[in-house]
Amino acid sequence: MQQTKITAPSMSQALAKVKETLGQDAIIVATEEHQGQITLTAAIEDNASSSPRLKTIETPRRTVTGSAVYTNPLEAIKAVCDICDEHQLGYNFCEQWLKELSNDFIVSPIGITRSLSAIIPFCPYWLDETSPKQPIILVGPQGSGKTVTIAKIAAILLSQKRKVKILTLDTIKAGGISQLQSYLDSMKQPLLVGKQHLAEALRRCEDPRNDEFVLIDTPGLNMLKEEDQSFLYHFFQEVNYPLTLVLAADMNPVDAEEVARNYYFFNTQTLIATRFDATKHYGGLLSAAHTCGLQIAAYSDSPAIGDGLHSLTAEKMIEYLLPK
Repeated sequence: MQQTKITAPSMSQALAKVKETLGQDAIIVATEEHQGQITLTAAIEDNASSSPRLKTIETPRRTVTGSAVYTNPLEAIKAVCDICDEHQLGYNFCEQWLKELSNDFIVSPIGITRSLSAIIPFCPYWLDETSPKQPIILVGPQGSGKTVTIAKIAAILLSQKRKVKILTLDTIKAGGISQLQSYLDSMKQPLLVGKQHLAEALRRCEDPRNDEFVLIDTPGLNMLKEEDQSFLYHFFQEVNYPLTLVLAADMNPVDAEEVARNYYFFNTQTLIATRFDATKHYGGLLSAAHTCGLQIAAYSDSPAIGDGLHSLTAEKMIEYLLPK
């Protein structure tokens, strides 16, 4: 692993220098602020471009399902190219998918599901595998659906007879607190509001006797603004846990990639997609995950809390990608 320290007078300048020095795959491992200067310790894996940080849930090589099955390589190649074109997936994405697909040409019939799961990490059992020893912290841009998503996660855990504690740091958005409180009132759950509760919530996770899931909602951020970059920077100083990015599925690929890169710097490892019902094009979601090696964990296709979250597998993703 390569590491370097970058010092600059502002967060935006420091992040820009990190990207310039180590590239888009770098992550921030330590931060420091002294006499008006920001110092970031950044690192990059020697094989960062090819290896996601967390395990990938793969489809077995010989598993083929549904309409994503083709009788010869040319048909499979055309299907992948058509998907990439329809969903505005770039040349690099398409090239890597086709390269992985070529490993399956000895199999008959040929399925395209396994090759997708080889370049996109899917983790459909993310919530089942999450421990109370690690808080679930949702981050993302404004309007991405974090508040509804955290209420859905709470509802799922409560339905499994798990204990939950919910904290919101989103004291900025008008109506944000009342919206989340109304959701939790229906579940008979209290809501902690404000940063003053953060340290105690994190200590609860470190208690070996703790069996209560801590869910943390954060403000929607515009990473083009210096003050929002500063919020995430200072938040990262206090929180030494992986973050979960909530991203709208209908975001265009260029913007989605940029958002993912901005949050990736701060140990974002998992992605939850919202607004699946609002689009027929999923290039933004796949581009964001592919660019940063984020695990796609779940998706939402309704704002209703009772409709919950759905696990997202490569098989399910292919169903959405293929033309109807």
